[in-house]
Amino acid sequence: MSNIDIDVTGLPRNVHEIFRELTRALVELTRDGLLGFSAFGGWLRDDSFYEGTPARSVAVVERFDLQALDRFAGQGVRFGKRGLSAPLIMTPAYIQASCDVFPLELLEIQQLHALLTGKDHFAELKFTPGDLRLQCERELKSELIQLRQGLLAAAGQHKLLGDLCRNGADRTTRVLRGVLHLKGETVAQHADELLARSVDITGVALDAIHRVVSGTAQVGFTEFETFYAELTNLAGYVDKLDSRSSPPANRSKA
Repeated sequence: MSNIDIDVTGLPRNVHEIFRELTRALVELTRDGLLGFSAFGGWLRDDSFYEGTPARSVAVVERFDLQALDRFAGQGVRFGKRGLSAPLIMTPAYIQASCDVFPLELLEIQQLHALLTGKDHFAELKFTPGDLRLQCERELKSELIQLRQGLLAAAGQHKLLGDLCRNGADRTTRVLRGVLHLKGETVAQHADELLARSVDITGVALDAIHRVVSGTAQVGFTEFETFYAELTNLAGYVDKLDSRSSPPANRSKA
């Protein structure tokens, strides 16, 4: 990949040049061992919920090289100042072996990514319904723990609950992508559309979560209570979801 082709047409125009720079830096880092590089996440779709969040990406490499990553870390400040997160680093074998462990994260990459160079290692991934349902349940129950702990940590300063709910909403949208995938639904690109479709499919009210996503929420204790109750109801729905009736999915062996 010395003479590398970089396709930035799937990215917002304001990050074209910095992603070209990042891609070239990764090629130099891996000594042509970069097999594929993609940007991913809701920020790609001009989604207001992700406005101002760091731009995420994932590099697929031949092998993990910690010394090379350590050398690359010195450039992190330069890319971070221009709005980029440190790229996730994976190998093809790691991706295939992680479909049962991190199905929600890999599903998000699959649904919301733009390939910049190399091979697309995510488009053909398949996820076993039982693995996906289990992680949905685990994420929601973990989020409820985080909300309770966050409320205690706020020590009565209810103005701190807004960020807590926003972080929870980000995690919840990822779960909802998994739920809709289990139901055989084509997933909406934007978070607010995703929430609306999820309400239709699950019958669970998500009004407070939608207000957080849309930026209209005034999060005090009462709104926090509603947000928490909606997540509790969603967790109950997922707990009863029968993944055996979901569309079949076999892991890719490619």
